[in-house]
Amino acid sequence: MTAIGTRIRELRVAKGLTQTALAGDGISAGYVSLIESGKRTPSAAMVKAIAIRLGVTEDEILLDEAARETERYRMEVNFARLALASGDPHEAVRTLGPVPVNTLVGQVAYDAALVMAEAYAQLGDMEKGVTYLESLVTRARQDSAWITLAVAATSMIVMLGQSGDVDAAVDLGRAALDDVEHNGLGGTDEHLRLGATYVWALQERGDLLTATRKVEDLISVADRVGTLRGRGSIYWNAAIVAQSRGRVSDAIRLTDRAVALFGEQEDSRDLPRLRLQYAELLLSHEVPQAREAIAQLDRAEAEDALTGSKVDLGTAAIIRGRASLYLGSLDDAAEQAARALQLLGPSDHSHRADALILLGDVGVARYDAELARDAFDEARHVLSGMEQSRATARLWRDLGDSLREFDDLPGAMTAYDSSLRMIGLTRNPTSTRMRVAS
Repeated sequence: MTAIGTRIRELRVAKGLTQTALAGDGISAGYVSLIESGKRTPSAAMVKAIAIRLGVTEDEILLDEAARETERYRMEVNFARLALASGDPHEAVRTLGPVPVNTLVGQVAYDAALVMAEAYAQLGDMEKGVTYLESLVTRARQDSAWITLAVAATSMIVMLGQSGDVDAAVDLGRAALDDVEHNGLGGTDEHLRLGATYVWALQERGDLLTATRKVEDLISVADRVGTLRGRGSIYWNAAIVAQSRGRVSDAIRLTDRAVALFGEQEDSRDLPRLRLQYAELLLSHEVPQAREAIAQLDRAEAEDALTGSKVDLGTAAIIRGRASLYLGSLDDAAEQAARALQLLGPSDHSHRADALILLGDVGVARYDAELARDAFDEARHVLSGMEQSRATARLWRDLGDSLREFDDLPGAMTAYDSSLRMIGLTRNPTSTRMRVAS
């Protein structure tokens, strides 16, 4: 009995039909019997006619069980991807829950792991997201699937950075870029986006010299052969490096360039996130441009791409809260801080610390000492568990500034010391002894 004959018999029996009932359209019951026994191979026209009478697709007859199972899983992945695009990461996780992601093979395995990782990232569970991507990066290297490696590594760098493990993010970015560039993918969207994300990780670690050199190299490649999306990614991260070096005007100019490039695309899911950075830049200007920042946030939050991610929505709430605080809208600032904390997952340490500092600042502005103290204490606890990085140093510095405004000078000094320690500067042990000796 051939595979096609076996499949036709299985489908016929499942439908409760006899061979006679299946016959018709020029196919006799005897010929059905010959097909099912493997003595005849049906033509394409016959397969189509039998499929119609069975109420199934032709693929359900022609594909073997393994292929049919793979096709079912591919459909589940597509449904999960649609759920993510619709802003429902919970549904995406539920959809892929029964799918054996770690035992699948081929592109469907790659796609399933990427979608599951993104779903957990949108839910704020970076650790689970990294687990899926770590396995995928290893598999992609083994399979020489360099495009998949670039995509997976790009997402994983971001998740590692947001979890506070910036050293691991930099190491992964460097290794993945070497793999991609040595295998002929230089200048592709995937290469440029990976490079841009690696630059972001470098500046988060405080390696601004290497970040500046790398971004200059990538801009040269992007302007020569890159697509709109690839070039936009590079200018976006060049703006982040400029901001880290205190060149806010240059950062705004580069962000304008990135917005223009992404805006030329018919469907840019990156543009809303870029507007978040733009809003943050406007607030870090010498004279904070709070109303302009809110306008950028309004445009970002109107996009479907942003509404699906709790991390992005939480980030937007923090930035909006900062703008409201600057404008004196304390109730809205408090509401935005609370919303951010509700949205952000427990493993998103950096954003949670930022939201808590905002909440403490609201307490200071309201003369609510209890609120300020509780929020700052919790922020200190979150920061104490984070890895050494430039981002962590910046948050400790922000906490120190806030504690100083709260008139907690010892707490502020401790926070400033922690900030310096995050960038490799520790207190001189001889300074106290010298004062004692004198």
